[in-house]
Amino acid sequence: MGKSKRRFDITFAFSIIFILICLFAVLSLREVGKEKTPSQPQIMLNETKPNSIYEPLKPLSNEESLVEKEPTNGYIGKEVRQNKDTVQKPESKPDVTEDKFETYEKVDIKLEEYIRSFFTGLGCKVQDDWIIDVPALYSVEWLKRRLSMELSELGYNLDGSTIYKDGKEILRLNFEKTKPKGKIGIIIDDVGRSTSLNKILQDIDLPLNVSILPRQSKSKEMSIIGMRKGWDILLHLPMEPKEKSWIDGTFVKITMDDKEIEKMVDSYLQELSYINGVNSHMGSLATTDERVMRIVLYIIKNRGLYFVDSLTTSDSVGEKISREIELKRFAKRDIFLDNIDDKNYIESQIKKLIEISTKKGFVIGVGHLRENTLLTIKDYNWKDKDVELVLLSEVL
Repeated sequence: MGKSKRRFDITFAFSIIFILICLFAVLSLREVGKEKTPSQPQIMLNETKPNSIYEPLKPLSNEESLVEKEPTNGYIGKEVRQNKDTVQKPESKPDVTEDKFETYEKVDIKLEEYIRSFFTGLGCKVQDDWIIDVPALYSVEWLKRRLSMELSELGYNLDGSTIYKDGKEILRLNFEKTKPKGKIGIIIDDVGRSTSLNKILQDIDLPLNVSILPRQSKSKEMSIIGMRKGWDILLHLPMEPKEKSWIDGTFVKITMDDKEIEKMVDSYLQELSYINGVNSHMGSLATTDERVMRIVLYIIKNRGLYFVDSLTTSDSVGEKISREIELKRFAKRDIFLDNIDDKNYIESQIKKLIEISTKKGFVIGVGHLRENTLLTIKDYNWKDKDVELVLLSEVL
């Protein structure tokens, strides 16, 4: 009986020890599992199914800030590839986002050459990181308009300073401009007639504002050509002068009632494409009539256009009425360039225009579709004058 009890005590002791050993082993295995596996399921999910978490084409979060920064070189695809090597990626699958970088469009070599040629041909300098150094002379808005039209023919579109193709960002340009001493808006009046002078006008590679007469044989055509050249297009609105011999059926007359004036002006605005503003053609009588000017300027205000008073008479009420109706986009002509049809005279007027612009900040000069006027503007040494030729829509 004593031996049996001793055996039972030994067996019981061993059982207790065995149970304790098993419990210790279980607890040890659980702690090891906690140290090794808590984040593993999430890593596997990100590595094997990235598109189930991130939108296609959108870089992973640790690269997102690199993509959204304003690029220093304008070339989006190139910038992403440069930053790609510095991004920390999971060691087990380093190529997890490689396909995302390949979705960015590459800049075609021909496109690069075309853009460089476009800017250098106009005297701009193109740096390797696509910073465009623009001379004081050129309006940046004019450059963008010109480039936009030419790129559209190649299947690209320019939005702001960024070039796109099929909705994908291709290239971002960064414009740096020399600050001008003054700004000048040059208006060329009387455009729209069929004449060989239209060819001389089209050959001028400067920011201009062309004012087109309605109901002429080349009115619509020249408005389209002007738009493609990046110019502002104005309606050169015929208004009754004191000299009656000039009047024909296209003129706004003081004897017309309100409805007749509205109908005439509206029809002219519908006739021409890409209208930015309006200026008066003649009008030494009509611009002195408050009723007539109020009707005309209300139409211009409601269309979101600007008005330039050619000031063919010092008695014009244009400025007074524009203040009454709160037409803020209003300006007056400062200098006529070609009252005398002579190159030396026209050049002297340009010099006056430059001098006034450096004092006032902004001036408007008006010339006409004449050979001497166009050739003098085209051949003048603008680049050494530290002034900017602007589109009127930029300053009005």
